[in-house]
Amino acid sequence: MRKISILWRDLRIVSKAIWLNLLLFVGLLAGAVALLHLSGAYPQANWLDLLVDAFHMALLERVAEPGDGVLPAVLTFLLPLLTVIILGEGALRVLTVFIARGEHREEWDTMVAKTYSNHIVVCGVGQLGKALVKRIHADHPETRIVLVDLRPGLLAEAGLSGGNVICIQSDMTSLETLKKANCHKARLVLLVSGNDAFNLETAYKIIQLNPQTETWVRLHHSGLAELMDLSRKPNLHFFSPYQQAAEVIAGHLLQEEKVE
Repeated sequence: MRKISILWRDLRIVSKAIWLNLLLFVGLLAGAVALLHLSGAYPQANWLDLLVDAFHMALLERVAEPGDGVLPAVLTFLLPLLTVIILGEGALRVLTVFIARGEHREEWDTMVAKTYSNHIVVCGVGQLGKALVKRIHADHPETRIVLVDLRPGLLAEAGLSGGNVICIQSDMTSLETLKKANCHKARLVLLVSGNDAFNLETAYKIIQLNPQTETWVRLHHSGLAELMDLSRKPNLHFFSPYQQAAEVIAGHLLQEEKVE
């Protein structure tokens, strides 16, 4: 049942990716039908007959015969060319990626991420990032999560095989990468790289995309946020795992001393 659900989701993604190409192709056929009708080359043909003729022309099948006039002959050459331009780069490429999505995993995951909204994005997936993703996925398996990291094979490494978790292997500080992950439509972005500079640079770029995005930023040196005037952003939250762990451990030790 789960495989059927994932397949249905994938088909919806394909339809969203190619609908414009298909619409342009339908418009191309409609324009050809109108031209054939106005030319009077086939006076006995109705609109449906002309549509079938235009479709066959687009597929490089000979329809025009000697004496039919100039326009049918021109369309016989023009329609296939325009069809290749409209469908070749768009719809056929998407369908190829869909059919071989196991081999084109990165390109397919990018297509999937572009359809997401109200999802979670995790950038810089080290040990902390993997622990967070595993916990979120275990507690909320239906939540869609996009991982952004340069390392290959991250999903297998983290033991994540669910259809709702995908990975974009790219630089988290790149604005284009953040657009691919649809960070501006995400409900939550977690910047958990071990590099403070990477996390702060990415936070600035997410603000450029959408100032309202809820963002949590890992910082080893929490004072950096105040120095860079980021701490005043109400939707930006900063945390230091070491500081929080130290507070928990120290509090626990002090509790034990009081008991003794």
